[in-house]
Amino acid sequence: MVRIRSPFARGRGFTLIELLVVIAIIAILIGLLLPAVQKVREAASRMSCSNNLKQIGIAVHSYHDARNKMPLNGNNTGAYQDWCGWFQMLPYVEQDNAYRSATQGSPVAALAVKAYLCPGRSRAPYSTAGANSPGWNGPFTDYKINWNSWVNSTNNQGGTIITMSNVTSNNGTSNTVYAGEGGMDTNEYQRNHASNWEENIYSGGYGGTGRGGTTIRRDTKGVGQGDYWGGPHTSGCLFVFCDGSVRNVGYQYSGTAQFQYSMYWNNTTPFTLN
Repeated sequence: MVRIRSPFARGRGFTLIELLVVIAIIAILIGLLLPAVQKVREAASRMSCSNNLKQIGIAVHSYHDARNKMPLNGNNTGAYQDWCGWFQMLPYVEQDNAYRSATQGSPVAALAVKAYLCPGRSRAPYSTAGANSPGWNGPFTDYKINWNSWVNSTNNQGGTIITMSNVTSNNGTSNTVYAGEGGMDTNEYQRNHASNWEENIYSGGYGGTGRGGTTIRRDTKGVGQGDYWGGPHTSGCLFVFCDGSVRNVGYQYSGTAQFQYSMYWNNTTPFTLN
């Protein structure tokens, strides 16, 4: 008579060699999956970053429709004329309450403006340890307004009232950068003080909320802070142009004439970026 062994009967255990083989196979599978997971994460963060800039592009046009001028990096008119364009755009990125509170003299400090933060960085969303003048803690922004287009002889942070028709009749809105992601040292991801090249939006619209250089650099540890564009993405830096379109500008364009000419609204011989 043939006996059928119960599947619940105790059998022999794994040998050490078998266990090592299983571990090795699992390690190989993990090694194969990790790059794929990283690529998916990179694609997701890049898409989310692009969506933020699209929202900003819509906000710029909504602001322009309401005020017939573009929100600049500084020198906006009104009681808070020294505050940057990111503050001025709060009502157009679904943060009207924060805008109204601030203009009444009680700015919201512990506020994260999702549209202003790149998800690829996971940085501290607002300052908690002080800030430049006027010294109020508030939201950080990963995106910086291009100040080159707004330069004049009296105020290099933007004194001229610029309209979309100005841009259209010169360089063209599709050829002119409005804003992009500012480069950042990865050591600064967890900074909690708003100063220098990483001011919050309640500051006066200087280097911390704008950029004017032509260097594009991927976020790296130890590169320091400065007047350059960049981000955590592998393929390049994302920019929103004056027509509201969002484009990736590869790191190979760093310091080139093509990129430089895209920064000036009054350039009449535009170089189109691929």
